[in-house]
Amino acid sequence: MEQADILALPGAKWEAKYLEDSSLRHVTLEHYDREQVSLHRYLSFLGVDRETSREIVQESFLKLHEHLLAGGDRRNLRAWLYRVAHNLARNAQIAFSRSRTDSLPDLTVADPPAKAPSAEEELLSEERMTRFRQAMAQLSVAQKDCLVLRAQGFKYREIAEVLSLSVSTVGENVQRGLERLKELI
Repeated sequence: MEQADILALPGAKWEAKYLEDSSLRHVTLEHYDREQVSLHRYLSFLGVDRETSREIVQESFLKLHEHLLAGGDRRNLRAWLYRVAHNLARNAQIAFSRSRTDSLPDLTVADPPAKAPSAEEELLSEERMTRFRQAMAQLSVAQKDCLVLRAQGFKYREIAEVLSLSVSTVGENVQRGLERLKELI
């Protein structure tokens, strides 16, 4: 709705429209505060570079606001956001013909340690991470996507929504992915 259209509304209708838009903006911002870091992490697991990830996250939240303004379904907006981000990431990877899901970035959060790890501990940690990345690279795309979303705390039903799969397919991908990881690590 254009600004002139909003100003032409009678007072009560204009106030209701303004309050509704303000409420929708608040819902969007709440989801942004809660999910933007996780969305960035998820996109990095999909092999999206940092700059493209920022753009996709921004676009996802813009689409969320548009979805809410259009009166879209408000049930499970978290899964809706991940599905939008997932689709945008896949579209970007296809458009640029560069899928880099074989090299996962180091996502360990550096908390200040009580004591500095020894050189041996650091080497073992790096070796574990390398083996984990190599093992993840050998999983199918569906298994990797399902495991990453499960690690983000999504339920099977939500993962199914995000990836447009059946719940049983999600369960199968998670189970097979975990079994394969155990074999490889």
